[in-house]
Amino acid sequence: MAEQESKRSLSWIWLIAGLVLGAGAVLAHFHGYLNSVYHTLGLHALMVGESGPPQDGGTTPPGGHAGHGGMAMPSGKSEMAKVPGYAIVTLTPERIQLIGVRTGKVQKDALLMSIRAVGIIEPDQTKLTRLHTRISGWVEKVHVDFVGQNVNKNDPLLEIYSPDLLTGQYEYLIAYNAWKTGGETKEQWQLVESSRRRLELWGVSQEDLKTLEKTKKARETLTLRAPRQGRVLERNVLEGSRIEPTNELYRIADLSTLWLQARVYEYELPHIELGQKTQVSFLSEPNKMIPGKITFIEPVLQEMTRTVKVRVVIDNPKDLYKPGMYADLKIEHDMGTGLLVPESALMRTGVRDLAFRVLGEGRFEPVEVKLGSRFGERYEVLGGLAEGDEVVTSATFLIDAESRFKAAVSDFGGGHKHGGDKKEKAESPAKGKKLEQTKEHKH
Repeated sequence: MAEQESKRSLSWIWLIAGLVLGAGAVLAHFHGYLNSVYHTLGLHALMVGESGPPQDGGTTPPGGHAGHGGMAMPSGKSEMAKVPGYAIVTLTPERIQLIGVRTGKVQKDALLMSIRAVGIIEPDQTKLTRLHTRISGWVEKVHVDFVGQNVNKNDPLLEIYSPDLLTGQYEYLIAYNAWKTGGETKEQWQLVESSRRRLELWGVSQEDLKTLEKTKKARETLTLRAPRQGRVLERNVLEGSRIEPTNELYRIADLSTLWLQARVYEYELPHIELGQKTQVSFLSEPNKMIPGKITFIEPVLQEMTRTVKVRVVIDNPKDLYKPGMYADLKIEHDMGTGLLVPESALMRTGVRDLAFRVLGEGRFEPVEVKLGSRFGERYEVLGGLAEGDEVVTSATFLIDAESRFKAAVSDFGGGHKHGGDKKEKAESPAKGKKLEQTKEHKH
């Protein structure tokens, strides 16, 4: 069964291909595109042309050759364009409508380069704190015990019990009491300053030191306080756990301003600069554009992705936007004014860029165009077209094929010489006269 289905499919494919080729050959025949081929092969009876009134009493139509059954044979010449391998195309109004030709104009407009990128929201690293303790010990009590909690500066975060801290407080009290009762000498004050400095480096606040001096009683725990106002983004501490100075206990960030980290491609770098204004939108508010500005451009290009990281600072006073959210970044660079042509009007062959200029009366001329940067759905024109030129914007591929086909047929027909040349025509009367003399002599 599978083999039969395969054979049946191949049969249909060959049938469709044959119909397409046959239809193409018929159309080419009736349009006169094969006249040069017929003329080369000597099949003049198959040539298609428009017959006209006889000239000089003969039956040869204008532009045709005698002895071809009255069929006019086109010369095979088309109006060649300045672009090599292309000819000017002439179409009837009916055919223009049939293939759906649409046109547009080359216009002078603002050259506004728009760059779009997708980025990720991150905390402002200048307002981010990673909190560690400076002394080893055990966690006695946790005051801030969940992620996302808002804290103010100097709010208590946790309490740490440390034997070293307890010993340091006793040493400070002994030195302080000796300074008070010993006449407050300079040598004794140096001991007080040394022990006080050690407690300050461990993180004991000035309030706790004043309380210690007044009560003369050492505290068993050290209170770790928030160094800034913000939100707790990470918590790595539990009551009863042992902690070391290498352990990160909290990560706190002020989210009133955020960073958008986006990547732009290498070819977009000439349109980006520090301080440039941008617009940012979020999926939660797609119709709202948030202003921002570029504050940093990464100095190193990523080799794998060929991109550069760009940083944009945005305000977040109402805490609407969260770290980790995706955002769309739009950067616009005003490059003045210039000529713009629709992208749909261009045939980009890889060798040259072409557009078909409308000449009027159904005539279309291929023009080589020099292009600049792309601006949305249009390209900047650096040469080849002028302001106000009307160009084809749809069915461009069909007109391109017609232009190249006409040029190819014209080249093929122009290289063929029909019948005898002028030399033979010049010699034919002499040959006839000589033959006539020979006959008379024989007679």
